Amino acid sequence: MFIKPLKIPLHILKTMALDRRTPKTHPHKQFISQQATNLYSGYKGEKALEYYLQFLPENQFFIFHYLRFLDKYGHFQLDFLLLSAYFHLIIEVKNVYDNMNFDELGQAFRVMGDDVEVFRSPIEQVNMQHNRLKSLYRNHDFPTVPIKKIVVYSRDDMYLRNLANNKVINDTVMHRDHVLPKIENFTEMYQTPYFSEEQLMELSSTLMGAHRPEDFLLMERLRVSQEELIKGVFCPNCGCVPMLWKHGKWHCKSCGCVSKNAHRTTLADYALLSDEYINNRQARQFLLMDSIHTAKRVLQKEASEEIGNRGGRKYKLDIDKLLAKC
Repeated sequence: MFIKPLKIPLHILKTMALDRRTPKTHPHKQFISQQATNLYSGYKGEKALEYYLQFLPENQFFIFHYLRFLDKYGHFQLDFLLLSAYFHLIIEVKNVYDNMNFDELGQAFRVMGDDVEVFRSPIEQVNMQHNRLKSLYRNHDFPTVPIKKIVVYSRDDMYLRNLANNKVINDTVMHRDHVLPKIENFTEMYQTPYFSEEQLMELSSTLMGAHRPEDFLLMERLRVSQEELIKGVFCPNCGCVPMLWKHGKWHCKSCGCVSKNAHRTTLADYALLSDEYINNRQARQFLLMDSIHTAKRVLQKEASEEIGNRGGRKYKLDIDKLLAKC
């Protein structure tokens, strides 16, 4: 059962919106684009694993996606955490392409032609997560339970090589299609219950309460101002901006695409990068729309809530609903 279902974390959505809205001429554009690509690639790897986890018995496992906790050393993040009465499992997901090698020194590296790219050891990474999660359990007086950990490479075309034939690597690192058999092995291995159902529910509540989502500080750190952001509605077909509003629809002057709802992504971008509340003037400026009355109709249709009267009226933008309807 998914207690915390798979969902794109807000800081990733904000980074992707910033990438869309940052001009190519901006001095930090390349860095922003790389950040957006890396973050979304990581999420896609986690999304690929979701398919397999849904086959687990609902009454035996509590599943959490993206938990981030604060301890005395800072923050640490778990891609997936599975709880059962008998054991708990940390899953670290990697969405890397081509090949990954592990040598006798525990180094992880990829060979691309004449170049060698070295990565942080996923074994050490997941071991650290394991130790910090154990400390969190102790600090909240939860029972001692076997906490297992695995590293999952989510791409089917990934070539994994354990050059030193290290048993720890063999036991810990795997492709995604080996995850369910691995969990079945753990289920057979651990037959003694450490948690009651009530304790699992209490632990679930504690974990959700301790979760600290990552802050989005990229705009502040790179000093990207609101005035620098690209305004207007992007064409859903060719990506050209701005589309023009004519006769109740958005028209792309580049490819001729016509859309009634292309503004939803733009309103979501405003909510992600500026504020979840928007007034008529701000909407016209961001959508590049002239008519007060047309902007009012669009906002009344798309907003989840209205507050204030007349000139002071604001509309609440629900990011999830806007993106779900795009």
